Amino acid sequence: MQTVLISAGFALLTGPFLHHVAVAAGDDRSLAPSEAHCRRCGASHGRILAVCRACGLGLARVFAFSAVFGVVSAGFAWALGPVAILPAYIFLAAMSVVLFITDVDHKRIPNRITYPGTPLAALLLAGGAIIENTADQLVRALGAAAVYAGVLFVVYLVARGGFGFGDVKLAVPLGLFLGFLGWDHLVTAGFATALFGGLVAVAALIGGGARARTEIPYGPPMIVGAWVAIIGGADLASWII
Repeated sequence: MQTVLISAGFALLTGPFLHHVAVAAGDDRSLAPSEAHCRRCGASHGRILAVCRACGLGLARVFAFSAVFGVVSAGFAWALGPVAILPAYIFLAAMSVVLFITDVDHKRIPNRITYPGTPLAALLLAGGAIIENTADQLVRALGAAAVYAGVLFVVYLVARGGFGFGDVKLAVPLGLFLGFLGWDHLVTAGFATALFGGLVAVAALIGGGARARTEIPYGPPMIVGAWVAIIGGADLASWII
């Protein structure tokens, strides 16, 4: 329980900064906290936690973002326990919650997040695996990352504009961390992603006026699917598979 509380507390404290990173990365602006700006009107206010004086945008989403990050981090800690690979999974949670926001706001998975974030996450995972003498699982993790990214690359080619290449890049770290836990986790994530993705598509078609060729952000369903699979573990996998 102590590990769960520490993980949740860390996420709640760092959540506002990560929300700033998500907004800045999506707008291609500086990630420095002193360069913080309003995501709606673009006015600069120089503080991470600030109500926009120009348009009045409040802090509700910042707090909601931090709460979600806290719940996911606590869930990862509860599922994995106090193990050496936990920091790597908390880092994955941080990176994925940032990418969730950038994809919702701009339909983008920014390279400035995935390019440094993916190898760093892999290094953290490898370091934790070596400490725990589970380095053999890294081979399976790499295979899962290749399979997940490969499948989505085929979807990207077939969709011809209805599916972004950023989702292919996102599949690499998600597949890596899911595969480290087992192929069943990757399959579970696939089912959960299809379910959430379908619900998002139907909601967009019914309520948002989307058309068949409209590019709907698929990163959020992928991320939520991975969260569900990591937290749900083998029990959820056995129920789905």
